[in-house]
Amino acid sequence: MTNDLPAYLRVKFPELAAHWATIQPKFQTQTVPAQTTLLAAGDVATTLYLIVQGSLRMWRTTASGKDITFQFFFENQPVASFESFYLQQPSESAITTLEPTTLLTLSKTNFDVLRQAYPEFEVSLNRWLCERFMAYRRRVYTQLQATPTGRYQALVADNPEVLDRVPLHEIATYLGMTPVSLSRIRSRLGRETSPE
Repeated sequence: MTNDLPAYLRVKFPELAAHWATIQPKFQTQTVPAQTTLLAAGDVATTLYLIVQGSLRMWRTTASGKDITFQFFFENQPVASFESFYLQQPSESAITTLEPTTLLTLSKTNFDVLRQAYPEFEVSLNRWLCERFMAYRRRVYTQLQATPTGRYQALVADNPEVLDRVPLHEIATYLGMTPVSLSRIRSRLGRETSPE
């Protein structure tokens, strides 16, 4: 498999696309099975992942033993515990594959080389991180303000792909509810929308 830069990333990071022939050797292709932990909570993130095919979950376990999912990632998305990656401090969250997944990986060392060699890449990266932060903030507001049914409906409206590719018990940890509650909401909404 060639280390092609996914189309989405070519648009978001034109600097990478413009210099891909030169920087491609810094990226490695990795194929991993489902339920592979790429980063454990407490470890320092040393790799940036670009999803070619598959899906990842960023999550953590609370002190009471409850799993909380922060985000799901699919094709063409860059993924890292960015605070850990940038600051080289232990990550508060873990990253796990949900499906068999093919990734382009970039080490922190090579990432820093690219930032120094192509300063315009840093500008695009900062813009992308701001977009990601704003999307995450909107999601937090929805979680705080919406009912459990409203949170589920927002997920269906905004990201229906999650329902097709992520197990329901993982979706429940993302929506802040139990799998039983999620099942009841789905059942009730299904009855409400089914033809008489």
